[in-house]
Amino acid sequence: MKGYTKKWFYLLIPVVGIVLATFFRVDEGFKGPTMNLRYILHAISMTVGLWVGCMIIVQYLWDKYPWQFYPVKHLILEIIYILLYTNAFSLALYWIELKLKLFDVQGNLVQGIVITNLITLFITVIHEAAEFYKQWKFNFSKSVRLEKDNIEARYEMLKTQINPHFLFNSLNSLITLVEDNVQATEYIQNLSEFLRYMLKSRDRQLILVREEVNILRKYVDLQRSRFQDSLRVEIHVDEKYYHYSTPPLVMQMLVENCIKHNIISNEKPLRIKISAEKGWLIVENNLQKKNEMPSTGQGLRNISERYRFFTTQQVKIHETSSIFRVSIPLLEADL
Repeated sequence: MKGYTKKWFYLLIPVVGIVLATFFRVDEGFKGPTMNLRYILHAISMTVGLWVGCMIIVQYLWDKYPWQFYPVKHLILEIIYILLYTNAFSLALYWIELKLKLFDVQGNLVQGIVITNLITLFITVIHEAAEFYKQWKFNFSKSVRLEKDNIEARYEMLKTQINPHFLFNSLNSLITLVEDNVQATEYIQNLSEFLRYMLKSRDRQLILVREEVNILRKYVDLQRSRFQDSLRVEIHVDEKYYHYSTPPLVMQMLVENCIKHNIISNEKPLRIKISAEKGWLIVENNLQKKNEMPSTGQGLRNISERYRFFTTQQVKIHETSSIFRVSIPLLEADL
């Protein structure tokens, strides 16, 4: 029930209960301290049950189906869950009061159910308003942070920018100089395509998995030229996942992370497996960490932050003594 930890919010519960009890007893007149106390306790019990129950339901739906991603589903489920809970709780409370013979429950059951649903509507509106405000505040701060990061990234790009035409013309010229060397020619072509892809995708938020897999193969070929048989990469991404999307170069960053932090040698080859299943893209490697300063995890944090902008699903990291696995959610293509 995160988001509702302020004391004033909980203090509203008995206050609302007492106010409602007083309001609904004015028309009938007060019938002695014992009966009035019973009505107050009934109203507080009803308010506490409805307040806490609605709070849990609203919080669950905001976490599971946020408005910005699932507005219709959120609304429909909220109505169903709230109505089911409200009426079930009300009937249970009335049944207990009937058994204890606290009130003439049968005479005012229908009226009580109607009033209870009105109270629930009031409580739900309060909870939703609180959640909307919290979400607006979070989105506003995130928007400011993203704008700042975007400005800084563009500034860094301007400082290090190379004229793309000069770069590709130079690579094409280099190919003509080594055209008799098939291995060198393939290396330069792969490098040229990889750099071209980087420049093309730098302003895009999402890229099709098909494009990511194709460029990942180029990147892997470049790395194999360096590590030879010490680097063994298997890419098994079924074509049924090609229509999904990811942020640009995420797959390449994960493979690069494996290469950066693990020993790669003839005695200890690095094995990397890229696969997809059940809406997740998985990059897994055998774990053989280098004897260096511990990783800061900044690369994985950056990937997680990028995904937070598109989905509530979180990047999963699983590590054992022998393997390291990162699972990233595949996004519905919206390009």
